[in-house]
Amino acid sequence: MVANLACRRTWIPVATCLLLSCSATAWIVLTAGPGHAAQRSAPVVRSQLVWFDRAGKRIEPLGSLADHLGLELSPDGKQVAVAILDPTQGTHDLWLYEVPGGRRTRFTSDPADENWLIWSPDGRRVIFNSFGPERLELHQSPSSEARTEAVLLGDAEGKWPLSWSPDGQFILVVKNSVETSNDVWVLPLSGDRKPYPFLQTTEAENWAAFSPDGKWVAYSSTQTGQAEVYVTPFPARGRQWRVSRDGGSQARWRRDGKEIFYLAPNRTLMAAAINAQGSDFSVGAVEPLFEFRFPYAQYHAFDVSADGQRFLLNRLIVSPGGAAVAALH
Repeated sequence: MVANLACRRTWIPVATCLLLSCSATAWIVLTAGPGHAAQRSAPVVRSQLVWFDRAGKRIEPLGSLADHLGLELSPDGKQVAVAILDPTQGTHDLWLYEVPGGRRTRFTSDPADENWLIWSPDGRRVIFNSFGPERLELHQSPSSEARTEAVLLGDAEGKWPLSWSPDGQFILVVKNSVETSNDVWVLPLSGDRKPYPFLQTTEAENWAAFSPDGKWVAYSSTQTGQAEVYVTPFPARGRQWRVSRDGGSQARWRRDGKEIFYLAPNRTLMAAAINAQGSDFSVGAVEPLFEFRFPYAQYHAFDVSADGQRFLLNRLIVSPGGAAVAALH
């Protein structure tokens, strides 16, 4: 019941439109308020970053409880970036956890909302989004401090950085538009830096990820009615191969390119065997690993170690109603 929800409420500026966002566990609704502002109410969520093995056995937690959004391991596996809600401001900032140990360091602290970050292949730089009152921007910064070196994109359209190519030359960005929903764009990081559409249809394309050799892109598309995971060549698009069978999103590659991990609609983590040789691509056995609860379906709920043997999960601990979630393992 709505009356039982523990809610936080803040006033935020409105840009060119009002946004409605939802997940499997929470709605965020913006409604007009005094002074051309919008009121945001959302249930309080608590989650824990936890390491699990392939069998679904809990290994160890990382850090403390917080309202975490997404997670992104650094290339060397020694840090993980997450967005955490600031309850006093009602916006998110980016934080870095040390791996192992879980010591937490704040990365951004400005009034804008930052909730998504990707690492450069060498881990020395990051690109993150920043949602201000008038513009939605992508910033490039050293990974050692939140010091903007360049604003790569900035306009009123929703945009999120998804993946950085292994050669450091391109990033994949999902952009949202009224006409075509979510689309995957390529942003070159040299030359004229003019972005161009890579996957753009009337269906929703999302969760794009470069393969470790940069020759393939895994992504999700709703072309069959529900989100499924596909792979297509890069940079020139060609044939697409379907990886998932009964729905899938949030694809991630194993570091050697021999597996793709993704989430099924029933919250089961899946593993698909991959064989890519030259221009040939094939999908082998697809197997379920384990199921887990996570707080936000529209943000990364897991990342994977380089060898594909350990998974860092953003695991839901306290539900929006305030009740503790029973441990699955």
